[in-house]
Amino acid sequence: MEEQQDRRKIHLHPLTFLPDAEGVSIGRFGTDTFAVFPEDGAELVKQFQAGLTVGEAARWYQETYHEEIDIEDFLETLRDLTFVMEEPEGLAAHPHDPAASRSDSPPLRRQALGKWAFTPVAWVLYAVLIGAGVAFLWKYPELRPTRQHVFFTDYSTVIIIGLFLGQMLGILVHESMHLLAGWRLGLPSKLSVGRRMYMLVFQTSMPGIAGLPRKVRYLPFLSGMFGDVLFFSALVLIAGGVQLLTGELNVFARFCLALCFTTILRFLWQFYFHLQTDIYYVIVTLLGCVNLQETARQRIANVWYRLIRADHKRYDPSRWAEKDAKAARWYGPFYSAGYAFFLFVLVFIMLPIAYRFLSSVFLNLLHGSTDQMLDSVLFIVFNGLQYGVVVWLYIRQRLARRRQQQSIVQEG
Repeated sequence: MEEQQDRRKIHLHPLTFLPDAEGVSIGRFGTDTFAVFPEDGAELVKQFQAGLTVGEAARWYQETYHEEIDIEDFLETLRDLTFVMEEPEGLAAHPHDPAASRSDSPPLRRQALGKWAFTPVAWVLYAVLIGAGVAFLWKYPELRPTRQHVFFTDYSTVIIIGLFLGQMLGILVHESMHLLAGWRLGLPSKLSVGRRMYMLVFQTSMPGIAGLPRKVRYLPFLSGMFGDVLFFSALVLIAGGVQLLTGELNVFARFCLALCFTTILRFLWQFYFHLQTDIYYVIVTLLGCVNLQETARQRIANVWYRLIRADHKRYDPSRWAEKDAKAARWYGPFYSAGYAFFLFVLVFIMLPIAYRFLSSVFLNLLHGSTDQMLDSVLFIVFNGLQYGVVVWLYIRQRLARRRQQQSIVQEG
């Protein structure tokens, strides 16, 4: 029986290997499953990847490191991490099986599309688009977005629905760039609908990106902001083109400029350092941190607790990762500045816009014509539905988190 086991071959999923302070971080490509192995363990995994049988790998380890290893315990660890392909005998697809090729073709097509989106030709096209947008803004000052462009029509419902749909299109462009950048690296990136603070948004998941080398992670993280720049430039060109053709900024052109303004706000969102924005992930990747945001938050809280002499509430600094603790010393002010910047945008941009909307709706309900009153009622209903969906998503997430915690307690 032992001789038969020695001849077993272990088939592993595609894995990533990254140097770590404590050894080698090995992860299953396309997932968020990672573990830190000692260097000899990482080399043993590579021997299985090279095609050695269980017996050959065990003998290789003994000859190389002059000690025996519990190979079955090691294999059990790999199985627990889902690194091992568990395929029933006789059902594994042959490498040249047409069915296997067909199952691989969608990921391959997605990766080809992702690579094409960042080819030199594509970058040239992007540069032309952005350059043309800048040229229009330089020559036609009236195209430069301002807060007043939000009110591209007198009907509040048309404005709010138009901005909602236009914003969703802009967010879709932003997230699609993340998606394409993830596909370019072969990641199983996916789009979904979620909630961020008070807004419905598209969001992209890129499982396994943490297992890739740092230098290739920056483009997927920053590609969304680049998508915002492309979307903004396209809107400026459309508005400018309409003005050149008609001789005026008609409703459609003003609508494009309104979306330009909201795109700027969405771009500024990335500088809210108290949120886990795209820039935050770039900083974490650059510094090699684990949970910089939470560490910075706890460090700021400790400063506050020290000031009010509530030392019993302070967080234990020994629980922070070393790199997080070092980075939090200077990231803490950025974290606080994120709140300050958010409040600035809220007070000086968002609240004046909201005030103009609400005052217009209120006055139309009291003294407006029939169509103005109907417009105000529809405005209230639409906003109620929008924020109602956001509240529903929030409650669903809280209930799911509570069920998960209860299941953990029951299992414990």
